[in-house]
Amino acid sequence: MHQEPQPTRKSAIFRTLLTLTVLLSALAIQSPLQSQTRKVSPPNCLGGTPDAPIQMEVFSDFQCGYCRAFYVETITQVLKSYTPSDKICVTYYEFPLDMHPYSRKAARYSLAAQRVGKAQWLAVIDALYTRQEQWGQDGNIDAALKGTMSADDLELTKKIMQDPSIEDAIKRDISLGESRGVTGTPAIFMTVLNKKHPKYPYAPFQVWKDFFDTIVK
Repeated sequence: MHQEPQPTRKSAIFRTLLTLTVLLSALAIQSPLQSQTRKVSPPNCLGGTPDAPIQMEVFSDFQCGYCRAFYVETITQVLKSYTPSDKICVTYYEFPLDMHPYSRKAARYSLAAQRVGKAQWLAVIDALYTRQEQWGQDGNIDAALKGTMSADDLELTKKIMQDPSIEDAIKRDISLGESRGVTGTPAIFMTVLNKKHPKYPYAPFQVWKDFFDTIVK
């Protein structure tokens, strides 16, 4: 009976290296394709991408004091420290509460600015929260947004606000929130490493940071 000779140690190492070379070459070929198939961020993504290991979804009301605190103390820090490296993706949903007389108007400004451009939208969100006390007195959001964008962009935003689809978008966000048990704001949902977590309550940024840093350092 013919028997194949046993491979030498040198030939075994050579075959191992050859196999690794082939695998590395395959990965090098695949990487451009993989980058092309990355998930596209939705329009209401404040920062990061859907490929980030942590997905944070926020249902918020521009006239809510707790929402303002959460934005100023936490969201701004997340956008600064975690989204540029794509560790966290923050997705924002409008959830104006009936108890706040101007929050729905503010939501319309937000969604209209979103259609003008990402930079304009982020500027409007920042102004609505940081200047909440100003426009929350009389609903004069135009004055609160002064200087946040060009005059032309502001006029375009106000024009887009009249489109019925803006109100439809608000209703969709509210309906989505209600289907997930949202009754107050801010309502925060997390998906960590593709595992969905229950709704989170409001908490100071340091609590969130400690949690984030156990997942992504």
